[in-house]
Amino acid sequence: MKATIVEEARNRVVWEVRTSILWIVLGLFLGGLCMAVFLILAPLTPRWDLAGAALALAVGVVAFLALTTPLAERGELERTLDGGSLTRARQWLLFGQRPAWQVELESVVGFRPEVRVFEDTGEQTYARSRLWVFLTDADPLPLTDWLDAPFVHTLGESLAKAGRCTFEAA
Repeated sequence: MKATIVEEARNRVVWEVRTSILWIVLGLFLGGLCMAVFLILAPLTPRWDLAGAALALAVGVVAFLALTTPLAERGELERTLDGGSLTRARQWLLFGQRPAWQVELESVVGFRPEVRVFEDTGEQTYARSRLWVFLTDADPLPLTDWLDAPFVHTLGESLAKAGRCTFEAA
């Protein structure tokens, strides 16, 4: 995932998180296609059945990933004279851009990162963080998924500054 702050002004912050799902989907589909071609050319009796099953499995995995993983996520905080808004939208491979949620800036109390340590293989650990927005009349909403902690901290500070809200560092 590649996270960047696209635009940062005194009263506006726009950020974007891009995933590499497109390349993963293409690689899986091409791998399934190559496996199917190899099985068709192999001197096996049920080669057409195996090739069809391999291609169907690859297409199924590709469809599942395309339906469940967004290409990108985009967020925007804009403070205007009459209030402002905070939005989060997702760009999907098959459906285009869809809004995830939108709240008025008057109901935003502040931002807080949640830091968690994840364990990799061989007892190696790494820290990831996600940013939460706290509202006056609703439950907190996740503003980002798990990303690098320095980026989340920078984004939280920028959003708090532009939205005139609090930022509670972890």
